[in-house]
Amino acid sequence: MTSPSRPRADDKSSPEITKAEHKRVRALQQKAGRREQSAFLVEGAKSVQELLASDWPVVAVYASHEQADDFREATSRRGLRLIEVSASLLSSLGNYAHNDAALAVAGVRAWRAMPLRDGQLTLALDDLRDPGNLGTILRLADWYGVSQIVASKTTAEIFNPKVIAASMGSFLRVPFHVVDLPEWLAAARQQAVVCGAVMNGDSTHALRGPLFSAQQPGVLVIGNESNGLSAATAEHVSQRISIPRFGGAESLNVGVATGILLDQWRRDAPTEG
Repeated sequence: MTSPSRPRADDKSSPEITKAEHKRVRALQQKAGRREQSAFLVEGAKSVQELLASDWPVVAVYASHEQADDFREATSRRGLRLIEVSASLLSSLGNYAHNDAALAVAGVRAWRAMPLRDGQLTLALDDLRDPGNLGTILRLADWYGVSQIVASKTTAEIFNPKVIAASMGSFLRVPFHVVDLPEWLAAARQQAVVCGAVMNGDSTHALRGPLFSAQQPGVLVIGNESNGLSAATAEHVSQRISIPRFGGAESLNVGVATGILLDQWRRDAPTEG
């Protein structure tokens, strides 16, 4: 194996990574490592560039020798050292073997709880377990302008690498809070319209008027992939809604269903896009 080329004198790159650093970064593939270091992984060229362009805290950036130049300006602007490694070493640091461009270690950020506002929508996630589904819903929330997401303590961890990858950078823009969901909904219902997505609720095609009112805050509750809303959560739902079925499929993927309901919310209360 040939030695990597030495970095230019005018940049902050380094051609080396220690065994201890390698172990520390790989530990972020696991929840225990993320919790211990208060950090998580962001993988892929586009996601790392988007991270660097945001105000999100970044600890370190690793890039392959072949693509390091694409990240020099952004890391320099942030005052970060760009760590150059081989493509094979880069893929060993993260979760995805196909990543031959860049990987970043980002610091965990805790969003501040946001007040409910008239005409705005909060997504509430009840025991959503699949990281890919959570990432998809983050991306949908970003696309449709959802003000925030609140999630039960049993919902998938937002900093799971599969969540981050599926969100395609949307985790940077959608506030996300882990809460005692029944307690949060009990308080929210005092001022908001709380709709729960279920299999046997009122058809969204037969509603009289919009799904949510522009004169009140709205909360859309999405349940577990297999079991739907828990009894403790369903107790605080003011209206149960369902997407009508016209064919033979037993159910919809939770991300697909969330997208359909968010689209109806926006069609009911159109805004300039």
